[in-house]
Amino acid sequence: MVSLIGEAIFHVVWWDYSDMAFNINGRICVAFSMFWGILAIYLITHFNPKVDKFLEKFSYKQLKKAVIIIMIFLMIDMVITGIGLKVFFVRLVSENKVQLNIEEKYIDKYIEQYKNMPMKSLVDKIFSNKEMLKTFPNLKITNKDGNVVLIRDILSDINPYYLKVFTPKVIDKVKFAE
Repeated sequence: MVSLIGEAIFHVVWWDYSDMAFNINGRICVAFSMFWGILAIYLITHFNPKVDKFLEKFSYKQLKKAVIIIMIFLMIDMVITGIGLKVFFVRLVSENKVQLNIEEKYIDKYIEQYKNMPMKSLVDKIFSNKEMLKTFPNLKITNKDGNVVLIRDILSDINPYYLKVFTPKVIDKVKFAE
């Protein structure tokens, strides 16, 4: 659902399992479904009892206040991240002449809003191309031709990782029928 919503609202693909075996439209695949399932079972059987024991130390009122504060914080973070991504994509489209698969008037509207944005210099500093690419190194967009393009390929002069732990092994697609 997150992948579908991200693609519908932001016109980006956050992950793509098209190269993995037994995938459904590149959104889910058996390998990662198994991984998340095993992790969930482990967390429920081993980690959840410890969390329950810890939470029993607090009253219902205290927990309710903590949940409300955390929810407010997460909502603010989500709104700021959404604004940052929108500013980043508008800047990416306008500065790099990226042709997207959406209406021109939609893009022009956001470019005009971006240029007239109050505190534009502060927004550009906080949501700079470098910071956004390091925060979201695997962001992808679909261009006008329908090709999925990594943003780090468009902004190739920026190193997209703070610390790269491993390099994924590239595996050729298995051709079942030729």
